[in-house]
Amino acid sequence: MTSPQTSTSPPSFVAALRRNAASPRMLVAFLCATLALLGTASWATVTALDYRDTLERSEQDAQQAAILFDSHARGVLEASVGLLEQVAGRMDGRGLNSWAERTLAEAMAVERSGRVTLLGADGAVQYGNTVAFAEPETSDGLSLLVRPLSPREEHAILPAFGYMAGQPAILLARRIHTAAGVFDGAVLVAVPVASLNPVLKAFGDGTARSVGLYRPDGVRLAGFGAPFLGPLPWLDPGTVQVDAKWMVNGSASVLGVKRMSGLSILSAVTIPRTAVLDPWYVRMERGLVVVVAGVVALAGLSMLGAASLLREALARQALTRANAQLEQANVQLEQRVEERTAALSALNVKLSRALEEKERANQAKGRFLSAANHDLRQPFQALRLFHHILMERLAGSRDRGIAEKMGEALDAGEKLLHALLEVATLDAGVVRPQLADVPVSLVFEDLLTEFRAMAAEKGLVLRVMPTRMVIRTDRALLTRMLGDLVRNAIRFTDKGRVTLGCRHEEPRQGRQQGRWLRIEVWDTGTGIPAEQLDNIFEDFVQLGNPERDRSQGLGLGLAKVRRKAALLGHAVEVRSLQGRGSVFAISVPVVGTERLPAPAPVQDADPVEAGDRLILVVEDDPIQRDAVRLLLESWDYRVMVADEGESALALFGGDKGGMPPQDGAAPARPVPDLIVSDFRLPGRLTGVQTVATVGERLGRPVPGLILTGDTAPERIREAVATGCRLLHKPVSPEALRHAIAAILSERPGGYPADGGEPALENESAA
Repeated sequence: MTSPQTSTSPPSFVAALRRNAASPRMLVAFLCATLALLGTASWATVTALDYRDTLERSEQDAQQAAILFDSHARGVLEASVGLLEQVAGRMDGRGLNSWAERTLAEAMAVERSGRVTLLGADGAVQYGNTVAFAEPETSDGLSLLVRPLSPREEHAILPAFGYMAGQPAILLARRIHTAAGVFDGAVLVAVPVASLNPVLKAFGDGTARSVGLYRPDGVRLAGFGAPFLGPLPWLDPGTVQVDAKWMVNGSASVLGVKRMSGLSILSAVTIPRTAVLDPWYVRMERGLVVVVAGVVALAGLSMLGAASLLREALARQALTRANAQLEQANVQLEQRVEERTAALSALNVKLSRALEEKERANQAKGRFLSAANHDLRQPFQALRLFHHILMERLAGSRDRGIAEKMGEALDAGEKLLHALLEVATLDAGVVRPQLADVPVSLVFEDLLTEFRAMAAEKGLVLRVMPTRMVIRTDRALLTRMLGDLVRNAIRFTDKGRVTLGCRHEEPRQGRQQGRWLRIEVWDTGTGIPAEQLDNIFEDFVQLGNPERDRSQGLGLGLAKVRRKAALLGHAVEVRSLQGRGSVFAISVPVVGTERLPAPAPVQDADPVEAGDRLILVVEDDPIQRDAVRLLLESWDYRVMVADEGESALALFGGDKGGMPPQDGAAPARPVPDLIVSDFRLPGRLTGVQTVATVGERLGRPVPGLILTGDTAPERIREAVATGCRLLHKPVSPEALRHAIAAILSERPGGYPADGGEPALENESAA
């Protein structure tokens, strides 16, 4: 067991650091010594890595040189190898006597070469130049030709070094057999070594790098360097091998060797390791000089640093005494800061929770209103249609008065529904503004047309100041925003006028650069108290209407203005003086001015006779279906009904049943002039798909009118893409009747009797 003193004492290295830290000079000396050791270790590591990389590069150099040399040497030997294969291939199995049977092409090739020799089984020259083998044991050539060979080498080309006509050459020999398989002699083709000299000189110099062609037993056939390399490794044809420690003449060398394809010849490149490592030794010596110089420099710096640290230690002691005096004051200050921070953090947590609760409440409200969109529109639509039918059938003034009160209640409910759903749509983020360059005069013209009668009923003057400015905005959203402001101005103004105009605005800090225009709505009404100017933009806030009189609005107009302004990036401001009136302003970006052309006169469509028009109603809700059917029949239309898309298709059979026969007979199935359908239907088809599919089955397009409580932008895009018109529930009977008449008036002549396509101008109108 160790003693308590031993177990609690720090390690010797840590203790040394602490002792050195007490003496600045010792600490600097220790750091400089550590840096010197690290530098020396780094130099040793880099030198070792450089040694390895030098050898690897030499191996890659030897390998690449062997590959390139083999490729060039093969090109030099290729013609001779081809000639030998051609001659020996014909004679092998037929004996040397078949030499006289060579073809003219072969004879000409032999004559051009001039290096073909035939040797008999006894080594005597039967044709060609005299051949002398350079190796003593094979000087007569018999050892090379008659030695036992493996079956694989029996018909292979055997290389040797010798002389032909007194010139050094690589002798390529192939044994010839008789028909009985008896050795009969050999065919030799000589490749002069001089033809390989350009290739050899390009790849080796005999000192720094040697290159040559060798037999597998290590005997050199041609090249520079060692005449004998020893038994070389066995390689498959075309393969390469590198050995970094191959002994050549007693010295280690880097050997790169490649077996030549089709020949038992090896292309070898040798690089002495001394030649490889000489540059490395130079770099090592230079690095050692740099390391020694660095150690000396560190020693000098350590002496200078020790003196500097000693002075700094004295100054540090003085600062320590001063810091001790400030530390107590800092502690007290930190305590006070922590107390204030804790209090502020608690308030922030409460505020964050309150904001989260408000956000969740707003999201829940938006989800509720969005989810109620479709379901609330359905019963209002049915009530509106049945009320219209009831009004047409009631004769008594007392009963009509009750029905009119019912209509007023329906109007109030529909206004509240539209306002709530518009707010929910804006909060849900499904509205995407369509920005464009809009002339302000067109917006003012729309507002003047809409509110001129409303202002006249109260005896007010609605004045619009002319302008030629063009702004960047969404025309529909801006028109609705200004419409809400003009409606409020008329509602809360008893006498005087309401003025709509604009003026330029100077750029402000925090706003995007560019020109801005203020569109202002002035009134001479009662005004707004200053403390209420921020509250009037909240939901359901109405000043001076505690009893919630519906005739004075719902308190959502300015809330919708605030939401739309945030969506468009426009600023909304209000100024007011009680008893004198208010000014609401919307700031919009300006893009320029434009001369407005004179508006073209608009002509209403010709009235449509309903008696001979057939309308198909597709609605899954039976109450809605009956209401639409009764309403259309009251307008003298012929009506067909279906509760889903498949039922509607069944009315027209499985073929193009709606197409009249070519002989002019009456059609067997009805052909609707219009399809009025809900969008959401049971089954696999929506209302839009039902309209398109019925048209395909009839072989002609059928106009469609989609009635839906779904206000999603996707419904609008799908209806427009298929050519259908879209009305959102609840829709008034007048709006429905006008839409049907407009659609039918676009095709006044119906479809041609022969079942062809309508006229071009009718298609364009659609």
